[in-house]
Amino acid sequence: AALPRAMSPPRWTVPSPDLYPTADGWAPPALPANEDWLKYREEVDAWPKKTLVKRFVLLKNPAMEAVARPERLEQYRYSLSCVPLAPWSRCSGAGDARGWLVWVYCAPDDERGVLAAFDALGVGLAARERMAVDPDSADEDEQIIMTCPQQSHHVSSWEHELLLDGEAPKKQPDGEYW
Repeated sequence: AALPRAMSPPRWTVPSPDLYPTADGWAPPALPANEDWLKYREEVDAWPKKTLVKRFVLLKNPAMEAVARPERLEQYRYSLSCVPLAPWSRCSGAGDARGWLVWVYCAPDDERGVLAAFDALGVGLAARERMAVDPDSADEDEQIIMTCPQQSHHVSSWEHELLLDGEAPKKQPDGEYW
């Protein structure tokens, strides 16, 4: 079933000060009025959501490139939410040694095919914990994945560093990263 088209918020109206507070009430004319924005949000929230499960896996760069190919996502019907690890992080390095935190999402009906596809790439996803995705999740990526009819691939703009309990972050010299 096709998703209902969302109402496009009207343009060139002044929104409520709650949306864009300024001392004199001015807001850019391209923002929708608050009532229009709330109506738009209600329509988006009414879209049907897919029932999904997810599994977490830590991948190195070559495996990440293989599982993230768009044709593969569509063929096996899974979506990804990925966080790159900094080169100095545990479980990471430079080039092909770069690590990725990856959450794999799929419908329960597609799970067997997804697990077989990952197994064919040498990624033991079946051994990872299976978790149901909360339909009310606060994670924006999960909300997008549940409402999009197609598969999607989300990549964090931020690199992360994995630390053990009590371990301090590694101090980095000035340079490329700062």
